[in-house]
Amino acid sequence: MNIIKPITIIDSMLTSSNVPDVDNIGTSTTSLLIAVASKTFTTQAGLPFVAGEWVKAASTANAANYMYGKITSYTSTTLVVNVSVNGGSGTLADWKISYGYNAAATYLDGDQVQISTPQIHKVYESLVSANVGNYPPTDVLATTPKWLELDATNRWKVFDNKVGSQTSQATTITYKITPGLQINSIALLNLDAAEVVIVMTDPTDGVVYNQTISLLKTDITGGGSIDWYSYFFSSFSKITDVVRLDIPPYLSAVIDITVNYTGSTAKVGTIVLGVKTSLGTMKYSPSVGITDYSTKTADVFGNYTILERAWSKKVKCSLIVPNTWVDDVLNILAYYRSTLLVWIGSEDYTSLMVYGFYKSFDIVIPYPNFAECSLEIEGLI
Repeated sequence: MNIIKPITIIDSMLTSSNVPDVDNIGTSTTSLLIAVASKTFTTQAGLPFVAGEWVKAASTANAANYMYGKITSYTSTTLVVNVSVNGGSGTLADWKISYGYNAAATYLDGDQVQISTPQIHKVYESLVSANVGNYPPTDVLATTPKWLELDATNRWKVFDNKVGSQTSQATTITYKITPGLQINSIALLNLDAAEVVIVMTDPTDGVVYNQTISLLKTDITGGGSIDWYSYFFSSFSKITDVVRLDIPPYLSAVIDITVNYTGSTAKVGTIVLGVKTSLGTMKYSPSVGITDYSTKTADVFGNYTILERAWSKKVKCSLIVPNTWVDDVLNILAYYRSTLLVWIGSEDYTSLMVYGFYKSFDIVIPYPNFAECSLEIEGLI
């Protein structure tokens, strides 16, 4: 059993990503007068704009010239915004369009804003009408908040400590990360893709790690290798979790992570970088399962109403621990008693890879040379 203690990914570590951040979604060269009115921008197709969300169109030459309002519609390359707040003046044609918050805007109950500032990359929803001047990241801490924190922004969902919320992007997701710390392990969880590529490049030694992991397998073989017969006649399933514990621990290296799904939408729930620690060897007969948060309610006639909700993994297992390790294992588990970790019972079974915490553990010392440690691990949704 190995554990990975995640490092916290901060803005300075994330060198780049092809997943747009909310502060720079699209551009437009439509010539428009700055004013409170409905404005139609010609912009790029396929952007993550949604009717009802709030956006800012600011001049790339002078950000003080801007218009801010709610999206009325977005179809193909046409974005219509009902502007309610503006700054500056003039007729301009150099617009950078982004999500954001404006203290002068009046938000209605249910309105959503996306905020991306250093260490804050969140989506918020207004809980009241006539919501003015309440900055969401601080307001959510109030006794009676007017905003609700919904989720991380799309780029940062992979770092939000929620396995179930996925970063998504057509065809390919890329992250370039410069940790500035030594790491030797990487985990990618809740994947929906065809392959993952991990490359580590050191400024002195060049490429020191380069691995492509296929996520496709067939139900018949249950493995990653696909022959022509299984390609045509077997149903495909995909590996959802990938862990690599053999990353060379270079201090100044850059890590490039690519998730590919040609012709579809690539998705990944969590990316974890960290240092592994061994707790012992897992015994045979671990039990794996899920905790289901769905509800199934029967009426007096026996008819069921089913509400599907999230679920999380759970694992119960026993480890063989050398007696010389017992004190260390006890101290490690006590130290991480309230810390999220990636637990890897086996690299061969995704069901034994869990991102979560232990609910309980017990160490028994029945033999002169080794002890047994029982663990109950609960995963995140």
